[in-house]
This record gives sequence, structure tokens and C-alpha cells, in this order.
Amino acid sequence: MAFKTIALFGANGQIGNCILRALLGCKRQSFNIIAFISPNKKLQVAEQAQHVETYNFDLTTARREDLAAALKEVDVVVSALNGKALKAQGLIQDAAADAGVKRFYPSEYGMHNIYRKPGESEGVCSSFLRHPAVNSGKMTYTLIGCGDFYNQDREKVWCPWTQKDVDSYTFHIIGDADAKADYTHLDDFAAYLVASLCESEKSENAMLNFPSDHISHNEIAALLQRYSGRPVKKDIISHEEMHRVVADPSQAPRELQGASSFPVDFWFLVKGIQGEGRFWRPKGQTHNHLFPEVQRTTFEQYFQQRFA
Repeated sequence: MAFKTIALFGANGQIGNCILRALLGCKRQSFNIIAFISPNKKLQVAEQAQHVETYNFDLTTARREDLAAALKEVDVVVSALNGKALKAQGLIQDAAADAGVKRFYPSEYGMHNIYRKPGESEGVCSSFLRHPAVNSGKMTYTLIGCGDFYNQDREKVWCPWTQKDVDSYTFHIIGDADAKADYTHLDDFAAYLVASLCESEKSENAMLNFPSDHISHNEIAALLQRYSGRPVKKDIISHEEMHRVVADPSQAPRELQGASSFPVDFWFLVKGIQGEGRFWRPKGQTHNHLFPEVQRTTFEQYFQQRFA
């Protein structure tokens, strides 16, 4: 099945903007794109770009029937929402089903970060995959997991290596600095998503995963020192402190509070899982091979380009 018209929610966000650029730059086919963004916002990509229609939509007050009307003739809904806007995803999928949308991509990118107290086991469930329209066969889904997005320039604590005008770098590491984790470059991820649209049969009702690199903080630090020529300091934080901060975010060190666009307890949770060696998927659950034209950008390649 060939998909032509794509509705992209959160098109002016960090992930949404990458997806939008990848859709516009696709060489295999052209897409008609409906970019849903918040009221009084503008696209980062030029709004006059061919094949892009912009909808300013307030998802906090949106009605199902209004969304369904806006999604008529749409083949695929791709959600790149974040934060409070994520609550609207259920409404969007309901409206998409009403409008006859054929495919839904929920904003479940990354990895499920399920908090585990000592001794607890893990469990994951995604309600979007059990929607009545999916169960009846009227709608399909594609869920793309990936590693930690490592090239977020706005994140000075989460991705300290993205900063260029500094004399040294500080890595805040929870647990084992030699524990390897999965990481993904934002542009790699967007290219992978677009490839999955171009070959829709491969991605139908599929839970996919695309990591760009599998690497430890110590290895990242060595590469960063090599290509930047600047020292890397390592602040090692215990898992005991992680549990304290998850239980009470006010217990986080002052220099880490408000230093990220993500809540500090979420930062501790993700970095804690990485330091436990649990932030990666086994080979049978990675799917880079499905779309071999999408190249991985490793940390070394990223540093080579950034510090050239």
C-alpha cells in the first residue's frame, strides 16, 4: 500500500522537525504533509515548502469531530508529541479511526523506561496497539523504538557533548560508566521512519527498533576527548541516590534541577537504567536491517563532523 498524505502532529518540535525535514527530503517519493502545530506557532521548516499544509490546533481543547474532519483523506498519522500534549494521543487515534486513516505512529519513540524498585520486575503495555480500529483491521500501526537521542543540542546536561563553546565537559553518570546503552541520532531516526512509510508492508503492525550506536559513557568520553581536545570530568552518582531522587525530585543536586527540558526525576530514571546496563535491546529486537539504506551515525562519526 502506497501512503501519500501524512498528518504530522508536533511538527515544529525537536523530533517533529526532524521527521518533517526527512519527509520533505525523501528521494523515493513525495508526500503531501499536513503539519499540526500549537496555536500561534510557526514551522521551523519554511511554511511555503511545497506539499506542506499547516494546521494550528489546540489539542488541549480539541474535539474529536473537529480532528476527524481535519484528518479526512489522510493516509497516516504520525505523532511527535511530547510533554502534556501526549495526553491527546488517544483522542487523535480515535479521530483518525473516524476519518478512515490507514496507519498510526504513536509518539512512543525511545525505550520504555519502567521504574523498578530493587527486586521488582519489568512490564510494558501500549494501549495504542489495542485500539478497536486496529483490532478490527481498519487501521494498522507502526511503533518505532530507538536508543537515547544523543544529539539534542538544547540539552546541556543530558547531552553535554553537544556543547562546543566550553573548556571542559562534565558527564553526570549514574552507576557503571562501563555499561553500554543504545543511542540514536535524531536524523537517523527520522530517515528510518520515512523509510518505513515508503515500504509500508514491512512496517505494518510492527514494533520496530533502530539504534545508531551501542556504547558506554567511558567510551563516549574517550572519543570526545580525542576529537574535541578537551578534558572530560566524570561525576559518578550512586543508584541509591537515583532512588531518592525518583521518590522526591527535590533531593536532586541543585546543578541538575531545571537544567533539562525533561523533569529531573525522569533524567535520573533514564540514566540510572543506562548505568544498570538495561538500556538496550537484544539483536532479535533491533531492525536496522529492514531498511539498509538508512545509515547509522555513530558517536565517532558525529564527533568527527562536529569538531572538524
